[in-house]
Amino acid sequence: MEKEEGLEERSLRQFDALVERGNLLWRMTTPQLIKADPFNFQFRSANSLTAKPILSSTDPGRSKSTNAFSDTDPDFFLSHIGSSHTLILNKYCVVRPQFLLHTNTFIPQSDHLTESDLAAAWTVLSSLTRGKYIVIYNCGFEGGSSVGHKHLQILPRPKKEEGFEFFPDLLSIDSDTSTVPKIPFRHSVKKLLLSPSAAQLVGIYKSLVEQVKVQEAAGHNVLLTEDWILVIPRTKGRKGILSANAAAMAGMVWVTGEEEVRQWVEAGPMKLLCEFGVVDQEVG
Repeated sequence: MEKEEGLEERSLRQFDALVERGNLLWRMTTPQLIKADPFNFQFRSANSLTAKPILSSTDPGRSKSTNAFSDTDPDFFLSHIGSSHTLILNKYCVVRPQFLLHTNTFIPQSDHLTESDLAAAWTVLSSLTRGKYIVIYNCGFEGGSSVGHKHLQILPRPKKEEGFEFFPDLLSIDSDTSTVPKIPFRHSVKKLLLSPSAAQLVGIYKSLVEQVKVQEAAGHNVLLTEDWILVIPRTKGRKGILSANAAAMAGMVWVTGEEEVRQWVEAGPMKLLCEFGVVDQEVG
């Protein structure tokens, strides 16, 4: 009996076919490691980001009730997740593969995550069994979102041999702590000891949002793995040509080329994260 094709196998097959046809914008690049304290930064350059549409904070598309993903090429489609979400391949990729999980009806990207969002995200994480993945959510323009239709992204976690780990993995957390030592910007994190239900996940998320004092509809980032969930409040998404999404706030910075890397390094990457986020007065 032929083995059923799993989500990773199917996504990579579709991914490679779309790249070959020029419909999905991605090329393999070598990540660049920049040493810093208390964690290193990994810069990933992607020409696809130059083609990616980024709506301004006042663009009607951030509040207009239209489905931004309604005309997506069917070859990008992977699966319906429950009745409320759809999983597709991200057209503007930085890594291979990179997924996009969007709501089927228009919900503003400035809205906080709900139980159905987290249930869908956890379903996808649990279906990706061949490697470790991370879910990111860029809430609001200040959180680094590009479009106004609610969506999360799922991507592979970096391999240890690359010399980079997201700081909750690198600096370790335990079940009793809600912050990671020495991080100079405000954040709140929770270790996930057992496979949580969607109700438990949304409860944890709400408590983390309260701990970091994220106001309703204020910009923030969420990073979710099978091991932990992290919330980071945001004050701005861009500074000149530089931008930061959820991955960047944890050290994986996506850039269009060397000029952006130069500006990040010149300004000091940890200092920039404090500008994009909220300085932790007790650390800073």
